[in-house]
Amino acid sequence: MVRFLIKRPIAVLMAFTACFIVGLVTYFSLPVSLLPDIDIPQITVQVSGENSSARELENTMVAPLRRQLMQVSGLSEMRSETRDGSGIIRLSFGFGTDTDLAFIEVNEKIDAAMNSLPRDAARPKAVKASATDIPVFYLNMTLKKDVPYRETDGDAFLEMCTLAENVVKRRIEQLPQVAMADMTGVPQKMLRIVPDMGRMESLGMGIADLEAILSSNNVEPGSMLVRDGYYEYNIRIASILRTPEDVRQIWFNRNGQVRQLGDICDVQTVTRNETGRSLAGGKRAVTLAIIKQGEENMDNLRRELKETTDYFSRIYPDIEFSISRNQTELLDYTISNLQQNFTLGFLFIFIVAVFFIGDVRSPLVIGITMIASVVITFFFFYLCRVSLNVISLSGLILAVGMMIDNAIIVTENVSQYREKGYSLKCAAVAGTSEMITPMLSSSLTTIAVFVPLVFMSGIAGAIFMDEAFSITSGLMVSYFTGIMLLPVLYVLFYRTGIRKHNWFTANFKNLLKNEWLTRFYDAGIEWVFAHKTVTMFLAIVSLPLCVLMFMVIDKERMPEIDQNEVVVGIEWNENIHVDENNRRVYNPQIQISAESETKRSIFREKDKTKRSKKESAQHSKSRNKSFVMTSVSAL
Repeated sequence: MVRFLIKRPIAVLMAFTACFIVGLVTYFSLPVSLLPDIDIPQITVQVSGENSSARELENTMVAPLRRQLMQVSGLSEMRSETRDGSGIIRLSFGFGTDTDLAFIEVNEKIDAAMNSLPRDAARPKAVKASATDIPVFYLNMTLKKDVPYRETDGDAFLEMCTLAENVVKRRIEQLPQVAMADMTGVPQKMLRIVPDMGRMESLGMGIADLEAILSSNNVEPGSMLVRDGYYEYNIRIASILRTPEDVRQIWFNRNGQVRQLGDICDVQTVTRNETGRSLAGGKRAVTLAIIKQGEENMDNLRRELKETTDYFSRIYPDIEFSISRNQTELLDYTISNLQQNFTLGFLFIFIVAVFFIGDVRSPLVIGITMIASVVITFFFFYLCRVSLNVISLSGLILAVGMMIDNAIIVTENVSQYREKGYSLKCAAVAGTSEMITPMLSSSLTTIAVFVPLVFMSGIAGAIFMDEAFSITSGLMVSYFTGIMLLPVLYVLFYRTGIRKHNWFTANFKNLLKNEWLTRFYDAGIEWVFAHKTVTMFLAIVSLPLCVLMFMVIDKERMPEIDQNEVVVGIEWNENIHVDENNRRVYNPQIQISAESETKRSIFREKDKTKRSKKESAQHSKSRNKSFVMTSVSAL
């Protein structure tokens, strides 16, 4: 087979070029996300009941729902929690359950339970969770004129909330990469009507009369059908009070006098009793949690959102847009790690080829083969609907090192045959054919180590399946590339004749390959066979030492990494107002912010000192360009 391919280099190059182009195109079409798209086998049912105590809500709504939801097939565990005004029922299913069908069945059970719930009760909501539902980042909107850890302008903040709810949120959700923008920190508004009791008494009116006027003007009778000859018209009449002006302009007749409601009442838009606030940088903020579409690219989402926020920043200069809890940084780090592996791998290939093989053309052959293998692997990602995420890229990083090994082994074996006197084509055929079976067995052995990850139970098995797929596809592609493309490239690069070593490569080749390295290896082998008892004793003693080291070494689920954000949760164990909660958490936040500013100042002074010693002439131009940022997120 190798001889057949070497005789047809143009056909081989065109075939691999086509595969390379297809892989490159599919790379830009692959969805990029933080984690694999895995349906979490859990469904949450949210129950709401305004002005209902926990006991009343449990007896009237949560208990009937539990009796119906117990009949859902595949249910392994059900937990419920009820508090004043709300309740949550969590349904857990066995891994492998089709959550889409379970979600449909849960909604059917909720509809069946509606006959047992109070007539005015809102329909409970069922929520299905997925690993891709984790917000990519949080977009914070704050007023630029606000002072950190001080009270904000209430009217200006309400205007910003209206803008965020009616304009910003809708515009962001129109982006094709965004699945949902979940908004928090927006207080609920209501109309407050304060009657002037003196004027009402002069008209002979009471609170009941005022309520009757409001009820009669806040109606929505629906629609009616009007027929005019052959035509029918659907007419809808609505009289819903939405703004203070709507209430002030209500006309009523009292004792023959026609007046407006604004003459006897003060109408204002105020906020309801708050249950929480969102802060960003010490300022009161409106926070939007951006959730990505499962099949979209995270880089495209980041770029589109930046363009959108820049557009809003130009239109609304009084509002500041900032991003916190950015989950794309971990993915960027993984992608940069893959690029770094490519760079270091090519550098090591060059060093190994120059020092041990003896020329500079071998790194080009190995580098082209390695790049082609990785790009073609992306085509199989596209076929099997595997996204570029932290897990799959980690597996691809492991596979890159093994790809380099395969290419180096074939290249070195072909070089040895050439040194034995074989012609260029015969050396390529003999060297590649000899490595087909060993490379296949080596690849299958490595794949056999990672395949059991697919059979792990629970969500862990589903997550690490992407890693096993990346390693398997990468190794198989590199195997076929190494035995089909690499010998053809080797013949094309060395067609000019037998390799000629210049003075630099020849010296290093003699130093590393022909003299001391061979003598050192031979001396080590002779010592081992001359002292068999000592060697066996050391090998046997090393086994319990390895077990002891395994027991002593620290074990943890995730490695310790540097964090640039801190999330603090405080449980007061008492019912307090949101203003009291803010008063209690303001002082710790101020202290943390002060410490962060102190650290920034220290780093700035150190940076200034270093630059003053190195670039005293340019110190005045660049002294404020470099500083350390510390981001703290407090809840």
